[in-house]
Amino acid sequence: GKAVIGWTGSLTSVAHLQLALPMLAELQAKLGDKFILRVISDRPLEAPGLHVENVRWNAAMEAEDLAAIDIGIMPLPDNEWSRGKCGFKGLQYMGMGKAVVLSRVGVNSTIVQDGANGFLASTDAEWTEKLSKLIADSDLRQRLGQAARRTVEEKYSVIAWRDRYLDLFNEMTRRT
Repeated sequence: GKAVIGWTGSLTSVAHLQLALPMLAELQAKLGDKFILRVISDRPLEAPGLHVENVRWNAAMEAEDLAAIDIGIMPLPDNEWSRGKCGFKGLQYMGMGKAVVLSRVGVNSTIVQDGANGFLASTDAEWTEKLSKLIADSDLRQRLGQAARRTVEEKYSVIAWRDRYLDLFNEMTRRT
């Protein structure tokens, strides 16, 4: 079937997705009906020339709504504000074992090792190339998604940080 490219965010961050819409529309014109864009947000997205499936964000359904995507995207402009973002959206996709394409901005370059556990992109040409690869190759999506999940488990999960949290907690209780 069709690959599902997913994005989740709110009205405040939809401007970042809108930056990628011309590239996504061009990709859709090139690939036809090989993918759809699933937007999980508090407001529907209108994007003429692009097959968009709008899903109203709901905390109780968020995991289920994200489970239906194949590729998670996090487009960002390269500016001071975006360089200070935490990468949560990318980690959210990766923690669910999804292949990702993230802007090569800020902490994203620390989280994703390009080609090993996801893809990083800076230009429309890079975005198009990397999304095209993922749309065409379900095995690649699966491999990168599994590597992404391992990254989150090993570096960003509660279990990965458990001993550090316990050390800090014990240090704080000794001081009191």
